[in-house]
Amino acid sequence: MAEHISSLLRRSVDHLADEVPDSYRLTLESLGSLVVGLDVDGEQFSLRGEDRLVVTDGQPASADVRITTSRAAIVNVLDAVVTLPGAIDAGAVTVVGSMDDVVCVHDTLRAYVHAAVRAPAQDELLDTLRAVTA
Repeated sequence: MAEHISSLLRRSVDHLADEVPDSYRLTLESLGSLVVGLDVDGEQFSLRGEDRLVVTDGQPASADVRITTSRAAIVNVLDAVVTLPGAIDAGAVTVVGSMDDVVCVHDTLRAYVHAAVRAPAQDELLDTLRAVTA
């Protein structure tokens, strides 16, 4: 059985905190107190920031931004098969929230990706994600 996306994200966030703490702090500061509800192939979970980045299973009662996508779309964006705006335009990723909150989450995603490319343990997690979608 494939590892849940929420579990991969939780492990990824923990690695960032340990391996690239300055980049982790930037990601945390970018998210602030926002709550992001995520649905990836029907798996619902959330990401929230405050003192640390927290991944929680299940859909939150309220979220500032809601994102719906698939494992395949995530891999396609990470592997530059399609850009994030292209995936959104094609309907592979949907984002709902106020413009200010969506921009904040976009900035958080950029900070997260910049941190992830600097954290050695991320390669294993990406390989795990790719193996399931191949």
